[in-house]
Amino acid sequence: MPECVFCRIAAGAEPASVVHEDESDLVVMDLFPVSKGHALVIPRRHAGGVNDLTPAEGARLFDTARRVIRAQRAAAWGLSGIHLLLNDGRGANQQVPHVHIHLIPRYRGDAARALLRLLRHLTGRLGAPADRAALDARARELAALLDVAGEAAPGG
Repeated sequence: MPECVFCRIAAGAEPASVVHEDESDLVVMDLFPVSKGHALVIPRRHAGGVNDLTPAEGARLFDTARRVIRAQRAAAWGLSGIHLLLNDGRGANQQVPHVHIHLIPRYRGDAARALLRLLRHLTGRLGAPADRAALDARARELAALLDVAGEAAPGG
């Protein structure tokens, strides 16, 4: 779908800090991160909402998310937890009408800052994008940990 930013990223027509990509999913660093290490898990095929995914696509998407979380935890970032966030539909403040899962690392003492940034995400008032070089470095760090954080990729 040409007007969808995530479809354009998946097609290589828009820049992104890519952590992982395969035939079904794409993982990129969020351009407007709530916290350090905020990643998005996106199905390659356009699906506006969760109900637009096949059961197999949904299972793969959440398995990819689980693997990225394992890598986030393996990184030496000092995180204390991870929020999984999936806004499904306009009423849930889904800003990009393409299913995606936010994986938001949380850090001790970050409640006020994370809440403010999360509110910006939910309202679409994102502010300035993060530095691309920093996002690329974080993507490389996660990519290096993705399949050595305790298991191999499915089918590999």
